[in-house]
Amino acid sequence: MSAYRAARTTPRKGRPVLAIALISIVAIIVGFILGSLFRDGDGETAGGSPSAGVSGSASASATASSSASVAPSALASASAAPDASAPAPVVAAPEGLIPPGSIVSVVTDGLRMREGPSTESSLVDDLPVEQLLLVGYAQRSDWGPVSAGGFAWYPVIRLGELTELPPLSNGPLMTTSAVGWVAAGDETEAYIQLLEPRCPTRPVNLTTVEAMQPWEQLACFGREQITLEGTFGCGGCDALIVGSFEPAWLAFPTNGALLSVDPNARRGPLEMRFAPSGPPQPEHGQILRVVGHFDDPAAVGCTVSPGEPPVPLDSRAAELYCREQFVVESIEVTGTDPDFP
Repeated sequence: MSAYRAARTTPRKGRPVLAIALISIVAIIVGFILGSLFRDGDGETAGGSPSAGVSGSASASATASSSASVAPSALASASAAPDASAPAPVVAAPEGLIPPGSIVSVVTDGLRMREGPSTESSLVDDLPVEQLLLVGYAQRSDWGPVSAGGFAWYPVIRLGELTELPPLSNGPLMTTSAVGWVAAGDETEAYIQLLEPRCPTRPVNLTTVEAMQPWEQLACFGREQITLEGTFGCGGCDALIVGSFEPAWLAFPTNGALLSVDPNARRGPLEMRFAPSGPPQPEHGQILRVVGHFDDPAAVGCTVSPGEPPVPLDSRAAELYCREQFVVESIEVTGTDPDFP
């Protein structure tokens, strides 16, 4: 009997040992699988923001290349998808440059907007993903791009809380807030993305054209001849701006030659240019039918050098700015606005 019990008690003591061994093996296998999964994600962050490269001078210097032209190149080639029903643009943005008078969307969370084009400049705002920004002159009196600290910097205006562009029928974009400078990106990725122009169907009128940004007007119309009707003039709109702008009739930042739908409600914002060989400026307050075009041939070789002493703007940006100007071909006076301010 004792031999039997001895034979029965031995396997009873072995069962817990076997169970523990099996549990240990399973735990090792599960741990290996989970460890592999976590190791596969090493080096990546789902919300990793390249804006860290512009949050401070030390990190910016570490992530930026010696040339500021790399990041905008990636940016200019990645535009938001256009409306399939809209006419296609006829002028493309140059590689590696954000056009003046354009609209961009922030593509990295927490992008720093600064008072000046430098990582040392004071912080103005932390911009969320998809925030829309107006870029450069004629949105404001600053010009870009400016290369500093390995980045290409652009002067911008925050469009309130807008993340999508309204239709042109809503009129000019007037909801603005913070003003500052942003870096376009580093050598590996862009921080902002150029939006596709809102190109209208033809024919167009002044209400539609004045709702477009300068880059949209150039991109959508090219050198197409268009006819607009409105009230001319802006008394007291001339400004003293220091610098060198050639040819002056096309490149000088402001001349007061505004064409308005209703000057009592809002003057401009469309500003017309009068070539020396074209018609003279009419009297302020006259109602006009104007034939003209963007992308004038005189824009080739245009130079913009603001400041004292003058500092030349990037030659491609300067030429684009001049191509964005509306040049008058002919004028027909159809009346006078008795309430012209």
